[in-house]
Amino acid sequence: MSSLQPGTTDPPQPRLHRPFLFFDLEALGVVAILLGVFQVLMALPLYFIDQGLPVLYILPLCVGVMFVAAGSFAVACEKTPSKELLKGCAISNLAGLVGALCAFCVYSVCIHSPPTFRPCVRTSYYYHYHDPDETPCPGDLLTMFFRMLSILLLIYDIAALILHSLLTFSALKGLKTN
Repeated sequence: MSSLQPGTTDPPQPRLHRPFLFFDLEALGVVAILLGVFQVLMALPLYFIDQGLPVLYILPLCVGVMFVAAGSFAVACEKTPSKELLKGCAISNLAGLVGALCAFCVYSVCIHSPPTFRPCVRTSYYYHYHDPDETPCPGDLLTMFFRMLSILLLIYDIAALILHSLLTFSALKGLKTN
């Protein structure tokens, strides 16, 4: 005997669409949150390094906050589904997708044009304590560090771009079917 009485059933709440059986949306939301936290943490070294684009550190900060918000909406929508949460999930993931595309362009430019620092002045004091063939100039080290940081941000951004594409598709498909 069924425990549901006719007329007492609630209408089904709209949920995120699962395109595959192994597609765990809650795990994708957690990964989106982690990618956002990584972006925010990478903004701190950029604040102290970058002299070519002095406000570049704002980009990973803003993009990271968008990724955290979008991932939080996806987790919340999976835990307690509702139409309002699904709309918020779709909008925030779409904003994260646009932010990731913009960040992709900026990070690509930053990789190919790192900031330049003052050239090294190699004095006799420098040669006394450092082997000139093995020890690079500190400005060169900062330039390499900036380039590696930009590559790392670009890798995180590509992963977030794929992730937010999937989450946006799931949210829009879930809104369309309900």
